[in-house]
Amino acid sequence: AVVSTQSTGEHLALGLTAVVPLMALSKIIQIKTNFVNGHTGQLSFVTSLLNAFGTLARLFTILQEIDDLLILANCTTVFALNAMIVMQFLVYWNVVPPKEKAQ
Repeated sequence: AVVSTQSTGEHLALGLTAVVPLMALSKIIQIKTNFVNGHTGQLSFVTSLLNAFGTLARLFTILQEIDDLLILANCTTVFALNAMIVMQFLVYWNVVPPKEKAQ
């Protein structure tokens, strides 16, 4: 059998579609953990802010250069979740996490 090394548009769409739920799940778990704990713990504000700005820049680039709704939906989802994590930093900015009990 001959195996093609070139990806088709269908393979690309399948890959992009599969990535969205996995990425969203990881961000949603982080958002829920922050909410349940009432603080962001050791999560880095700078890294989260740069992630949000990076996805915002990617979103503007996609809007200008690419006419693909699947890629646009993927990037919009990533941006919204990254922005939500940044918002949690602002909400929990002065919250001090409780010390863990010594065992």
